[in-house]
Amino acid sequence: MELVQIQVCQVCGAEGIHGNHFGAISCRACAAFFRRAAFSKWSTSRCRSGNCTKSRFFCKPCRVKRCFDIGMKTSNFQYNRDGLTSLVSSKKQFCTTVPNSNIPQTLECFVGRPEMVLFWDADKPTHKSFIDVNSLVEEALRIFSKPAESVYISNSCLHRLSIGMKEATKKNYEGFESISKINQKVVSETWQYYFLTVAKWLMHFEEFQKLDDEVKLKILESAWHIWATLDRHSATAAYRRNNPNAPKSQILSRRGVLVDLKKVHFDSTWLSDYPAREISYFLRQSSGEHFDIIGSLIDLQPTDMEMTFMLAQLSFEYAGKRCQGEILKVTELFQHLLANDLHNYYVNELKMCKYSERLTKLMKINNAIQKNLWEHRPRMEVAKIFNIIKIEFSHPEMFKDSGFN
Repeated sequence: MELVQIQVCQVCGAEGIHGNHFGAISCRACAAFFRRAAFSKWSTSRCRSGNCTKSRFFCKPCRVKRCFDIGMKTSNFQYNRDGLTSLVSSKKQFCTTVPNSNIPQTLECFVGRPEMVLFWDADKPTHKSFIDVNSLVEEALRIFSKPAESVYISNSCLHRLSIGMKEATKKNYEGFESISKINQKVVSETWQYYFLTVAKWLMHFEEFQKLDDEVKLKILESAWHIWATLDRHSATAAYRRNNPNAPKSQILSRRGVLVDLKKVHFDSTWLSDYPAREISYFLRQSSGEHFDIIGSLIDLQPTDMEMTFMLAQLSFEYAGKRCQGEILKVTELFQHLLANDLHNYYVNELKMCKYSERLTKLMKINNAIQKNLWEHRPRMEVAKIFNIIKIEFSHPEMFKDSGFN
């Protein structure tokens, strides 16, 4: 009978090891510890217990030193296994090229992501991936430099914004694209879609056009994601009204894009080193936790003018509270003008003199969205402290309260 020698972990001495990890024979527990601690403060710290020996370790600094001593190397770490390669391969399923064609691929088709949102992967697990949105901001400034076409017959600011909303979103009303996986590409496409859509929509407001570009950009950077939240709820409510038998797990992640929350796979590898199920608590939820926003929208069925007012009121109130100063004064003026237009709409067009109860119900929806946003802030602060979310932005103020920063 041939005797099989039982190997032990070179770090802790445990039996039943699982092979070579990072250049040394070790158990999985010590391998996982080395991956976490190699770039931490423990790698440069002295013994903290005073009782450690070469065979027994009571503190983390001595344990990580032992890992290095037996030959473990950080150069053997494997990063980004599912990075750009998988994105390019998935994009090729949808992008076709003509053989021997002289027409070059677009940047979006070549790298498999929107061309205005650039991702730079972290070199080490303790570092964060950098997301550059400078091109996206520059595109918004170009939109601001070209005033929207004045084809309106109404003097109502609210009416013009209502027409502007239809113009800004008209390409996404026909049909639905159903997706089964939410990854870096899908999220960045959604960011790009909503940031530019809100920029175009705001330019249908003449009072907004009069502002300096710096003030315009601050309002846009503050409000685009909360505008997007209400728009997604509104689109989902309309979808469910037209499809009463559709599962409640189906929502629209943006206009024209349908997601089933029970079936979709969320690839969070670009966002965190933790599994999606573990970081979901820290990501801002898409609907209120204590109030059925979508159900209320289905029951109330806001008109186009009412929905426009809700989007504007929510955006301007949030931007004013967040930025304060000059922007608070400007956004309060905007809300006053639009409230007067809404009053005239109720009284003159709908012949509804007593509209306070209905307006209260509509504002309850906006308040629920803001409450959900405020309640999420402490969760994101915890995620930052413990490095749960591993991304940084070139314009962090643009993603504050968005659920990603």
